[in-house]
Amino acid sequence: MLDASAQLIDRKYKGLRLSTEADIGHYPCPDTIKVLFFKKVVDMDIMLPTWLPILGYDSITVLEGDVIPKPNSKHVDTHVSPGDLPMYHYTHDFSFNVRPDPTPDDRYTRLLALQVKEEKKGDTIYRDTVLRKYIHVEWETGLAQSNKKNICSELNKQGKSCGFYTAGHVRRDIIWNWPTLGDWVHVEGLWIWDRGHPPAGTEIHPARLVAIRRNLPDKIEVPDFDGNHQLKSVFATRIDIFGSGDGGALMNNMQGVPDFVERTPMNAKNYKFRVRQTLPRPSPRAELKFFWKKQKGDDFPDKAGEFKITPMPEGDEVLKESFVWIEIPWKGKLNTAVFARSVFVYWDEGNAVAADYQIDSYNVKLESIWFRKRKEFVSRSELRVFFEVGGSWIFFNEFIDVENILDQGLGKTTKRLWEINKEFTVHVPIDRKFRVHAGGWEADGLDRIFGDLIDDNSPCNTKTKRLVNRKLNVMSPLKPYGCIDDHIGEVHQMHSPMDLIDKNVFEVPSDGRKEPDICPCNNGNQTDIFRLKYRIDKIHSQ
Repeated sequence: MLDASAQLIDRKYKGLRLSTEADIGHYPCPDTIKVLFFKKVVDMDIMLPTWLPILGYDSITVLEGDVIPKPNSKHVDTHVSPGDLPMYHYTHDFSFNVRPDPTPDDRYTRLLALQVKEEKKGDTIYRDTVLRKYIHVEWETGLAQSNKKNICSELNKQGKSCGFYTAGHVRRDIIWNWPTLGDWVHVEGLWIWDRGHPPAGTEIHPARLVAIRRNLPDKIEVPDFDGNHQLKSVFATRIDIFGSGDGGALMNNMQGVPDFVERTPMNAKNYKFRVRQTLPRPSPRAELKFFWKKQKGDDFPDKAGEFKITPMPEGDEVLKESFVWIEIPWKGKLNTAVFARSVFVYWDEGNAVAADYQIDSYNVKLESIWFRKRKEFVSRSELRVFFEVGGSWIFFNEFIDVENILDQGLGKTTKRLWEINKEFTVHVPIDRKFRVHAGGWEADGLDRIFGDLIDDNSPCNTKTKRLVNRKLNVMSPLKPYGCIDDHIGEVHQMHSPMDLIDKNVFEVPSDGRKEPDICPCNNGNQTDIFRLKYRIDKIHSQ
């Protein structure tokens, strides 16, 4: 293994940050965490702070690239995180990984981190420097929290969002603005070191604007190109754009929050970016068209014509392919505004794709979820479950016919088999794939202190240690609510037209890496906790 300094000499690492930078000025802060009779010494320094800005809180970093699974891991991400540090969150995070696009100036790949890993053999410590090839992105969901003293609880119990990455969401809505595997994203936000999972990696955390070019085309109705005043169905590239200064509990523009919460300068700039048209042009004569629509929650105060979309069918000197140029005029406007819009880009000829470009349509029906194993042995399970098909997300608790979705129904149950009966339509090019996903968690004692915030820049002293231990006192297998939130595993099934027949039936068990737990009664197992049953039927044109 090479020493870190030796590896940095290599030109391919030139300009990249080294994970040891995150520890400068920070020192070990050992403390004993007690859960019943079980004790564990932890280094509290990694949470003071957990997220360390690389360029300062007022900086805005831009990232573009493809959404990918975490390499070589069952912990796939692109999900709602089943475990988060409650003193720094109101709700659980939505998280995903981005493989940065290469550019001549390396403006996205330079955001990657060189992680210095140590391994002790005998009395010798060896160091190896490893390049992490993705950037992690996180944004609080604004959903699924029911504990007392949490500003999100009352709305969340009704199935409504309290803001953050679902601002405007109401019960049983499709969550339209979260990415999935295979999507391309333009992300802007705070570039930080994640010190909570050493060696530190770089993240955009929180994001403040995410534009998603969907991997799957949408099918839309537009006026017939022949001018006969009728509508016709064509394929379009869909771009979902969401922007808000409310990124998380420790960085937002909300009222009534603690003084240590950082504010987000959303109006420090206008947001501009290119998005490629990935559907092949029917002919050289075809023109690039678009339309856009507002989504729920959008209160952005722009006048007509200020939000600009410029089609570039021939590309330009920077991008030699067809694209649209998008400009969001935020400079000087409200920091508290929410931008929530979808853009549809299409060619004005035929069905808007080349004649030889095959796109198959499918009906995906989620039929049932069966919990083969329960994480609770005596009390009822407090489940929070999310599903996703081809980029469309739902919070399943919202679809159970109860008034309080987090303390009734799936939110507090001994029932194992739940009928889902939700259908989705996906349009899949022959060279692409789509995902069927299920995941979530079983809420335990740690869930009771979400939103009971502490300053992440608190000093390492007796007062801080006592404060943390007092909050963590909610965790105990002998208390009504148990220990930390239990991971139930996830389903991540990828499908393509090459692998599907006309009618397909699946029953897939949950899986995931074994999670360590400081609580003595949970083994962290995620394998075959539940099974998701669904079918995929090809739709044949009439």
